[in-house]
Amino acid sequence: MKPATGTPRTVIVGGGLAGLELARKLEMYGVGDVLVLESGARTELRHVNMTGTGDDALRLWLAPDTDSTFHRPWTSLTPPHYAGASGVRRRLGGRSLYWYGVTLPLENWALAEPHWPRSVVSDLTESWEGGSPLYDRVGQELRAWQGVDGAAEDTEVKFAGTVLRATPRARRPSRDVPGRWYAYSPLEAWRDGETGTGTREPEGIRFLTGVTAVRVKVDNGICRGVVIRPVEPESGPETVVAADRVVLCAGTVESTRLAIQALVDCDRGRRPRLGRLADHIVQGVFLRLEGDEAARLIEALPPGSYMAPGPQEARSNLFVDVHLRPLGDVLLEVRAMGEQMPCDESYVECVPGPVYPWPVRVSSAPSVHDRDLLARQQHLLTEYLAAVCELLGVPAAPLSFADYDRPARGNDCALPEAVDAMTVNTPVTWCNSVGTEDHEGGTLPLGDILDDDHQFHAVRGLYAAGPATFPRLGAANPSLTTLALAHRLARKLARPGATSGTGSAPCA
Repeated sequence: MKPATGTPRTVIVGGGLAGLELARKLEMYGVGDVLVLESGARTELRHVNMTGTGDDALRLWLAPDTDSTFHRPWTSLTPPHYAGASGVRRRLGGRSLYWYGVTLPLENWALAEPHWPRSVVSDLTESWEGGSPLYDRVGQELRAWQGVDGAAEDTEVKFAGTVLRATPRARRPSRDVPGRWYAYSPLEAWRDGETGTGTREPEGIRFLTGVTAVRVKVDNGICRGVVIRPVEPESGPETVVAADRVVLCAGTVESTRLAIQALVDCDRGRRPRLGRLADHIVQGVFLRLEGDEAARLIEALPPGSYMAPGPQEARSNLFVDVHLRPLGDVLLEVRAMGEQMPCDESYVECVPGPVYPWPVRVSSAPSVHDRDLLARQQHLLTEYLAAVCELLGVPAAPLSFADYDRPARGNDCALPEAVDAMTVNTPVTWCNSVGTEDHEGGTLPLGDILDDDHQFHAVRGLYAAGPATFPRLGAANPSLTTLALAHRLARKLARPGATSGTGSAPCA
């Protein structure tokens, strides 16, 4: 892929899942003059499961201090939340080169008015541009990429009294290395996922890597472009990239930082803070099995990933994963992933000053509603594990959950050395602090900060994509919705006369 030269019409800030999918669809619609800005490098364009062993990939994800691309451009005011393993991956491809490929639509109880705009709900679930809805279209594209018809995802199995189905995942097995796989990345449009080598040059899409988006250039409520500078050295010269329109896809916290700066530039009396920051709340149990118990588990539930929706009042999905380990023992993982409710007390805040980018502070902790969710998840996990133990003939043991704000263990206890140290037939509970599930969003919601077309009300020509735009996260992993909304935005930007920052508009 060639480096950027010249002046673009559209600038996409962020080369992760949302930004690259938007670029890919704009290319499909024949939109030229698109520049993708990415702070990381483009030296390795393969999924982490293709660059090392499964354990190597797991370590990069769960122990990010071992990953040279890991970076946290904010300070947490509420550790352990948005601290520790919370951060971004500075590389072209971003989290699309780490994720497990889970593709679930948002639940009806979350994807609904008055939280989401009616037009967005309809496009995702009912009909888009006179045809099938976006969820169906994106799902079909991903299945075509995989070379499957989706029948495997419809397989159901009853285990421990609960009907489970295979977790839908957009993944391909390696052609050359047994046991390895890679999840979908929009980079697939231009490079081979197995080798990382380029397959063709993007048409009308250029990439500029190793640069920080310092701020959005705003003039009288109109976006005029982006100010950038090299990541290394940080004191490098700033450059103005003029553009008709800019789309923020830099991850929720970084996109919010750029948005706050632009909104305050437009209205100096505005508070430099945006609330409604949310992530998924996850608690789980590991159970290591050997011998007859392991054999009974494999017979009842073959190795793989399964899921079932939890009760609506728990705002959570239940996931059950069975891992066959190298020495023949089996690791059963049961976890509940639920929605942190958006609220103004969970926020991203900037500290204004004469030098950009402004320092960023993040504050987030479970609310009263979230404490109720934690209790319901624990009840769900306790009841389900008791049913599992009864089925497998394992002595039932009471589950002990640590204080969520002072966790004893995170999901890094899935690392091989931690599993080896687990006592057989003894459950081990864990939880993820808020911000470490890497599903954060909600600060730039459609229908509020953004209009239904993904454009900022207060800054004409400035748009956003990714989970930051979700008014509610729901319990589902955000990737399918991220891809679907990127398709929706690309179509809007491709239309003749699509809004850009070339007119005049007052500051809001």
